[in-house]
Amino acid sequence: MEPTKMRILCLHGKFQNGSAFANKIGGAKRKLSRVYDLHFLDGPIPLEDENENNSNNPKAWWLKDEETGKHINIEEAFEYVKEITSGQTYDAILGFSQGGTLATGLAIGGVVPGVRAVVTAGSPFVQDVLDVAKHVADATPMDDNEMNLYQKGFNMPKFHMAGETDQLISVDSTKLLCENGGNGQFVVHEKGHLFPTRAALVNQVMEFLEISLCDAK
Repeated sequence: MEPTKMRILCLHGKFQNGSAFANKIGGAKRKLSRVYDLHFLDGPIPLEDENENNSNNPKAWWLKDEETGKHINIEEAFEYVKEITSGQTYDAILGFSQGGTLATGLAIGGVVPGVRAVVTAGSPFVQDVLDVAKHVADATPMDDNEMNLYQKGFNMPKFHMAGETDQLISVDSTKLLCENGGNGQFVVHEKGHLFPTRAALVNQVMEFLEISLCDAK
């Protein structure tokens, strides 16, 4: 009987959905799936599709008010993931773009039980997400002998990748996420706004997960 694989929660970028993200990272997915059980979620907010029949079914995790510049629906995104994953445990969260920022926040907030590592690619720094994460963590009752939930999430190992030619999310923005999200490794690749699928970077991700999940046991 084969041992049960560790589970990774996968969060897509804005204007994607779970299946689109899974297809986009085909090469990385194949390698990761040999070791881990990958679960791809759909975001809660439907977006307008350029395709007339809405066949792409694009989603978002939260929105930005263009008039005020304020990010909205972040609390709802946290609640949505908490509800969807209720009764389940995951060992890591992997996210692209907006999904990676959310992954960092979910880890800091202790929203998904069992998570011990985070991987992101092309993900921006959004202070509102980290603020919500801290509020969620601080509002969660803890036993006296348990580590502060926020500190535990902040100390969790994180691996952030940024694209040197990314025209949507700057390297500096992802670097800020790394610096403010706690215990992060930061890697810059030569590509644009994507989740890397080249063997060298996927191998780095695999190594990071192996070390982080093993050390956290």
